[in-house]
Amino acid sequence: MNKLQQFYGTAVGKKFVVAITGIMMAGFLVMHMIGNLKAFAGQEKLDHYAAYLREIGQDLFGHATVLWIARVVLIGAVVAHIVTIVLLTKQNRKARPVKYHVKKTFAATFAARMMAVSGVLLLAFIIVHLAQFTFGMWLPTVYEEGHVYDNISKAFGVAWLACFYIFMMFIVCMHLCHGFWSFFQTMGIDNPDRNKALRALAVAVSVILFIGFSIVPMAFLTGMIGSR
Repeated sequence: MNKLQQFYGTAVGKKFVVAITGIMMAGFLVMHMIGNLKAFAGQEKLDHYAAYLREIGQDLFGHATVLWIARVVLIGAVVAHIVTIVLLTKQNRKARPVKYHVKKTFAATFAARMMAVSGVLLLAFIIVHLAQFTFGMWLPTVYEEGHVYDNISKAFGVAWLACFYIFMMFIVCMHLCHGFWSFFQTMGIDNPDRNKALRALAVAVSVILFIGFSIVPMAFLTGMIGSR
């Protein structure tokens, strides 16, 4: 334990924790997107998938227990990610108390400069998302427990709510794009010979996730799927 604490106390250790928790969240986003896209297969497929998630391990642990464990682990990763970034920022400032000027380059992109702001927005978005589609709170439509397809169909039929989710997924994927690049640097994967390809990979994954998440509320809003 002492060795782990010592490692976490270093800047490298904190960067490692930020990278790993970030990848955990990215993995969740991929799985969540795949689940959401089942809406295009129809109500039965999506509701069956949602029921399957709640029933995993229920013979051993009870109904929805494994799903809630996964949620708690994810929330723990989010908290660890945020707390570690705050601690790392303080540690870096303490190690370099005297400010100095560095010539700005295009690499200091909008996404990089806005990481702190987008991080706060994402934390708020996670809370709102859980409240709305897990507990049925703060929704402008009627929520029915277990009826996932109907719930999102009605919710995303409301223009401002669908647009809000699309906008927030843009923020998520902007944050993720920079996060992927930071992960490559932290893990020592970056290299002048392959940096261009790694940046392209980060952008490509982020764009795919944005499209995959945004197309669902857009499809419900336009009446492509669901009932209006």
